[in-house]
Amino acid sequence: MAPEGGLDFVMNRCWWDGRRVLVAGGAGFIGSHLVELLLEAAPRARVTVAGSITAVGRRNLKAVLKKVRLVKADLRDLSSCRRACRGQDVVLNLAAKVGGVHYNSVHHGSLFRDNMLLAMSMIEAARLEKVKRYLVVSSACVYPRDCAVPTPESEGLRGRPEATNEGYGWSKRMAEYLGKAYADEYGMSVAVARPYNAYGPRDDFHPESSHVIAALVRRACEGEAPLVVWGDGRATRSFLYVEDFARGLLEVAERGPVGEPLNVGADSEVSVRELAGMIARLAGGGARLRFDPSKPSGQLRRGCDATRIRKTLGFKTRVSLKEGLARTIAWYRANS
Repeated sequence: MAPEGGLDFVMNRCWWDGRRVLVAGGAGFIGSHLVELLLEAAPRARVTVAGSITAVGRRNLKAVLKKVRLVKADLRDLSSCRRACRGQDVVLNLAAKVGGVHYNSVHHGSLFRDNMLLAMSMIEAARLEKVKRYLVVSSACVYPRDCAVPTPESEGLRGRPEATNEGYGWSKRMAEYLGKAYADEYGMSVAVARPYNAYGPRDDFHPESSHVIAALVRRACEGEAPLVVWGDGRATRSFLYVEDFARGLLEVAERGPVGEPLNVGADSEVSVRELAGMIARLAGGGARLRFDPSKPSGQLRRGCDATRIRKTLGFKTRVSLKEGLARTIAWYRANS
């Protein structure tokens, strides 16, 4: 559902209408929301979704399934990517392999390998097929552990990415580098979005790969008591509801500067302790919290400096954390 006031208060409907738009990874958590918002804002856009296209992906897209073209493809393979990119005006590369803090901390090699293959194959295919506009979707995982908070874009290539996300973080740094390098060498029009922690309906709620909000929502809704929280609860995050996330990507794709990253996130920062308490209350049980400092909690602080995207594009988040959590809990209960 579109936020009150519509989506095109910033998005230029005319820019998207009639364009052939490929959304790589468009059947996933973020991608499916982006496809819905794009078609709501620009109903005449011709949208293709490429990727593994699983049964879950089809369910994610059920509201717009008759309005999109599906292409099943291995997006790590250049020839498959070229077939997907052929004839497209705009390519939005949301395809990625990622998990929660535990999954990321024990899969540095495979996460780096798979995400680099995705990044390299997709942008090369877009170049060869003469795509007019390309979006690199990076991540706040590029930032080092000791970055300034709130974190400006200038810190994205300083030091090493946070250790628990290092493989994934390096792959996203390199994807950004590729975008800038291809823009400089080949004249491609490449925008770069650097989004913060996403959550919302259709998130990954699997115990082994979920991020913090999805993990806590699942366990709170299933009645876990006490509700166990990884780490000591002091770590902070800047969370971004999925509809704001998707809208931010579309706005960066349309009007973002060439080769220069823009943070996509909320100005607010919340501790994991506060977050867990909110989820416990909203889930209705109000379970007591128990913290487990033996488990990894990731970067101590992560907060978004949204100054550049606000000044450049006029982007602001619209869904508060409390409202977003309530929507996520309601969706989980209806679909679990």
